[in-house]
Amino acid sequence: MSLNDGNKKLSLRRAESPENQGSEFSDFTKETRRSRAASVQPSQEQYDDGFDGEDEAYQYGFSKSVVKKNSNKEGFSKKKHIKYRIIFGTVAGLLGVVIGVICFGFWYKEYLLNQITYETKASNAVITIINEEGSTVALSEVTQTTQFEIIRDDPIKNFLLIGIDSRSKSYNSSGTGDRSDVIVVMSIDSNHGTIKLLSIQRDSYAYFPGYSSPHKINAAMAYGGPELLQATVENCLRINIDGYAYVNFSHMAQIIDAVGGVYVNMTNAEKNTANNYVREMNPNAALIDSTGDGTWLNGLQAVAYARVRYVGNGDYERMERQIEVLRSLMKQYMKLSTTGKLAAMDDVLGAVVTNIDKSDIEKYALEFLPSLPNAEMQYLQLPIEGCYNAGMYGGEWSMRCNWNAYIPYVQQFFYGTTTEFDEVQIASHTPSLDECKTDIPLDQLVH
Repeated sequence: MSLNDGNKKLSLRRAESPENQGSEFSDFTKETRRSRAASVQPSQEQYDDGFDGEDEAYQYGFSKSVVKKNSNKEGFSKKKHIKYRIIFGTVAGLLGVVIGVICFGFWYKEYLLNQITYETKASNAVITIINEEGSTVALSEVTQTTQFEIIRDDPIKNFLLIGIDSRSKSYNSSGTGDRSDVIVVMSIDSNHGTIKLLSIQRDSYAYFPGYSSPHKINAAMAYGGPELLQATVENCLRINIDGYAYVNFSHMAQIIDAVGGVYVNMTNAEKNTANNYVREMNPNAALIDSTGDGTWLNGLQAVAYARVRYVGNGDYERMERQIEVLRSLMKQYMKLSTTGKLAAMDDVLGAVVTNIDKSDIEKYALEFLPSLPNAEMQYLQLPIEGCYNAGMYGGEWSMRCNWNAYIPYVQQFFYGTTTEFDEVQIASHTPSLDECKTDIPLDQLVH
């Protein structure tokens, strides 16, 4: 290539450069640059960090439509975050309320359980009684050992309910010094959701552990407290009792009022006698003014009604009245609202003295009982007609019962089956087993 040829090519390149072309080419180049700039969209981060507004972004080559679109996205994102914060705040608030209710429930349950007076003893503690010689002896040393195993079923628990009358001058807080007016074994079957009551006539003659002579069974409370009464009932019926609870009559009125009173079938004779008791307990209290089925009674009136003894068949019908009041009490309790039940339980548990474990009280009183669909309870009364003698023996009126005739009925009633058992010692003037009616169907005896 010659030098002249190179110079010609150099001159041609210079002529083709944008600076040496006309305005038409210059306008075309500017438009091309703007088109390329418009095709480039900034990221959200670039927009947030580099551009303060729509006009400024436009100056840097971004279209106004892109800026508006990104602005809308930012607004949507902020609204979304606000929505999430509202939802989270609502959920957190509800969770706080739920946790608060649960904590209050645990606190209130503990509060109710602490209303009870517990007569707890260490597992190795020795329970003592005063025997007939006036000596203090261990109850375990005078309790009879049986050859046959006592009937048991784990889901079934038996508790001794005791009613005592605090009008006695010898009454004290431990329960000793006063005879028990009400003796009821309550059997709870947690598998089948049933409650069964076995009422024992207080004038029934029985042998106490540590005593060689028989006495009325209600005297066991006076001689050795609830522990001796429990051991006596266990010995007479050949069953296991898992604990006792006792209430005095003054507190019973409070319990009945806590559920709004009870309903009974009142006769005119019962009304007149009950009103005498009402006047005795409180001269200013309202008297019973109606009779018939469905007669409503407040706490004091119900206690007076349950004390009626010399109307009808003496103590036998008296026990029926006591169970009638108890069953109505349960029905009224079950009709209460949840808050009403808790309030009533506050009054009930505050009147109870027991040796039952706190965990069992919680299980049966605060969980099992409120969960029942109704308060229907089966009831069996001892002694059974046709198997006892009643009259004046040794200068006092008493009922001479053959416990051996009752044991199979009690086993069948509580457990649905019978087992062999050791024969129970019976008092004089008691009918023999052959003289007793032991072929009466259980369903004819259960109310």
